[in-house]
Amino acid sequence: MLPGVALLVTLCWLTSLERYLGVRYHVSLESALPEAVADAVFAPSRWLDDRVRAGGSRPLFRLAWPSATDEAEPATPVVKTPQPPQLEDLPQALPEGEFLPTLAQQKLLPGVQRILLAGDSMMQGVAPLLMSDLTRLHPDWEVHDMSRQSTGLTVRRYFDWPSRIADEMDAKSLTLVVVFLGPNDPWDMVVEGKRHVFPSPGWALHYAQRVDEVVAAAAERKVRVIWMGLPSMREGRVRDGAVLQNHIFHARAKNWGTDYLATEPLIGILSEPFKKYKQQEGGQPVNFRAEDGIHMTPSGLRVIKQALLAHIEKAAQP
Repeated sequence: MLPGVALLVTLCWLTSLERYLGVRYHVSLESALPEAVADAVFAPSRWLDDRVRAGGSRPLFRLAWPSATDEAEPATPVVKTPQPPQLEDLPQALPEGEFLPTLAQQKLLPGVQRILLAGDSMMQGVAPLLMSDLTRLHPDWEVHDMSRQSTGLTVRRYFDWPSRIADEMDAKSLTLVVVFLGPNDPWDMVVEGKRHVFPSPGWALHYAQRVDEVVAAAAERKVRVIWMGLPSMREGRVRDGAVLQNHIFHARAKNWGTDYLATEPLIGILSEPFKKYKQQEGGQPVNFRAEDGIHMTPSGLRVIKQALLAHIEKAAQP
């Protein structure tokens, strides 16, 4: 009986194991099996996973911003016919001390706002803080948190962000989507059976196309988008990824006429050496970074939250 129970539990939670192996080691049990066998083996786990999500559960992982002092670039007209991404060469790293600036290119439509907060564990730390402030300042607004740990744009087998965001736009008649993700993405990407090695131009091109999927769906529905850039990262691969990803996020936001919110001047600039502490004006250094060199401490999260809140409030002004 015990082996039977163990087998049943393993089958029911196989999707979770597959997701962990994919994120942590970038290997797939499902792809190693014949398609018919994989469908049969993974079916119970997928059914249970769908039932859990339908019940509204969310990861328990929590991380816990003074506002940005840099002036955002002035608003520009929304591009009506954005050009598709064309990346033959990877963008050059910025000189030390430089970063891609915030783009404020949109105004929110007057009236009640229906906002979706989307992203990985980067957003999971910011979302509860922002939701608390927005519901206090605007009791009639709707703010939905759809952040999911260990997700991104590179792997879409378990959580397909472009499709999920498009579905939420339709289901909730959203007016604004805020996206903050990226550290799970600097790995090879498989598209239509072809592997694109990170950080090749092919990888960058397909990653930009996935950003475009989100923004194009928003543009079609007249939903505003704020795409948040990544701050400095300590680990080499994640840091290299953040440099390339910020170039892509910024370029696609500029091309589509959507917003880009830079977090580098607030937390740490990618072109500079990584630092856990940041000197506050007229005060003591404050620890903004968690021990993993990726996430933020509660102090860092409050700084990001305040900058995002200020950006949204400014976009809501007539």
